[in-house]
Amino acid sequence: MTDLDSSNDAGDPAAELLRTVTAVWFEIDHTDGSGVSAYFTEDATLTIADARFRGTAQIDALYATRHGRGPRVSRHCVTNLHLLEADARSARAVSTLILYAEDGIPPRRCMRPVLVADVYDEFHRSGGDWRIRDRRIVPQFVPEDADLAVPTGNHPTTRPANPPGGTGDD
Repeated sequence: MTDLDSSNDAGDPAAELLRTVTAVWFEIDHTDGSGVSAYFTEDATLTIADARFRGTAQIDALYATRHGRGPRVSRHCVTNLHLLEADARSARAVSTLILYAEDGIPPRRCMRPVLVADVYDEFHRSGGDWRIRDRRIVPQFVPEDADLAVPTGNHPTTRPANPPGGTGDD
């Protein structure tokens, strides 16, 4: 993981968490995504709509499959990070994801988002770094013709079977 000088963020959990969140999306947008799991705990859960991936091995496999589709241009724009709670070792936050993406090489003609979602993250601090323990991507707007490069379960416009704060144990 590459980290910019974070001395100005010391003691500001929202800034530290935002740095982790944006680093994940940068990895996906600017590389093949193979380094994404480094930002997750070993036992992390990643839920995209109805599809759930557990552990870094499944997260790695997810992005290897995405990369295997061929060239894709994406920009995961994150905004409105809201810190829900934080202490020295754990934190919860929600942010808004606006995704522009299309298969092929740049420049693309895609001019509208293929997804607008709420992203609920639970973080764990280990060795001074924040890692994502649980990420739930909850679609809010999905065009009918959206081509998402990752599995989303039954349908990209469905809500997760276990929304944030849910009690499901599948």
